Amino acid sequence: MTDREEQILSWIKQNPMISQNELAELAGITRSGVAAHISNLMKKGYLRGKGYIVTPPSYVTVIGGINMDIFGVADENVVDKSSNAGHVYYAVGGLGRNIALNLRKLGIQNYFISVYGDDNNGEQFKADALANDMDITYSKQFADTNSSTYLYVNQPGGDRVVGLDDMSINDRITPEFLEDREDMINNSTAVVIDSNLPQQTIEWLYEHCQRPMFAKAVSVTKAGRLLKGIGHLNTLVLNAVESKTLSGIEATDKHTAIQAAQRIIDKGVNNVFLYIDEVGMLYQDERHQLFYPEQKINQRNTNGAGAAATAALVWAHKNEMSFEDSGQLANAAAYLSMESIQAVNENLTHRTLELKRHELFE
Repeated sequence: MTDREEQILSWIKQNPMISQNELAELAGITRSGVAAHISNLMKKGYLRGKGYIVTPPSYVTVIGGINMDIFGVADENVVDKSSNAGHVYYAVGGLGRNIALNLRKLGIQNYFISVYGDDNNGEQFKADALANDMDITYSKQFADTNSSTYLYVNQPGGDRVVGLDDMSINDRITPEFLEDREDMINNSTAVVIDSNLPQQTIEWLYEHCQRPMFAKAVSVTKAGRLLKGIGHLNTLVLNAVESKTLSGIEATDKHTAIQAAQRIIDKGVNNVFLYIDEVGMLYQDERHQLFYPEQKINQRNTNGAGAAATAALVWAHKNEMSFEDSGQLANAAAYLSMESIQAVNENLTHRTLELKRHELFE
């Protein structure tokens, strides 16, 4: 097999329904050139023709960001404007990707819709998706484009000091991009989004998505993208910093968390899960308030807590669990995530999630 054939075969493995025009764009060659390579792959026995995938009878759609995470964990509390000793890690991440991977670990089939570049980080994402049995059929790789990158520094206990993102590629997740995937989206049992998406795309989803929609807010600067039409959401997951943007109230304790959540519920959101560093987590709807004070754990990285909580709430919704069970599971998932240096705990399963819930609440 030639290098070009190997490259084309790799793209086809990731997306068996990819068109020859899309392959030509990625490879930087003509469509007829792609056709010739595919013909050779068929002659050599690597392909048996265009693939057709049987859709699982029940699935979730996740639409959001992919990142290459570059993060440092300081050995001691960070000193401003100085070099700090610590450890630096590289990992495939991104909020949408982390939610999709958490769902797979919980046994929920899902399609992950995103965009990524043809750089080394994009290739790492594809390899990671394949290794974790993530279905990225409806994602798209763009030629001559850098994949999204997120750089951040944590204190020894896992709290974020600063983050810097280079995520302009997400602007390509446009309404037009999703229109071609609309039928698939609306055949889902639930749809999960994050606010890395452009605001016009979020608003398009509010108008066109016919399934229960879950959202995870991302950062103060992007959380506001969720506001116009926010009443279309079934569930919103956010942290204390994002609470002021979305409610007008900054959650600093149990009392202000309840006030902030109620403001968001008054806008039409059914359920709110709000977590406050060093204080606790709140799960609230129109009739119920469940507040869980922070518990002491071996906290290593808070980056994936919101993604894990979101996935647990989707899992609870899919399994028709009670409001109390749902809140406890989201809480337990967040703690499991924080105990791992990686944003997604590699040991997460529905069994470890239930065990953590029993440990915390029984």
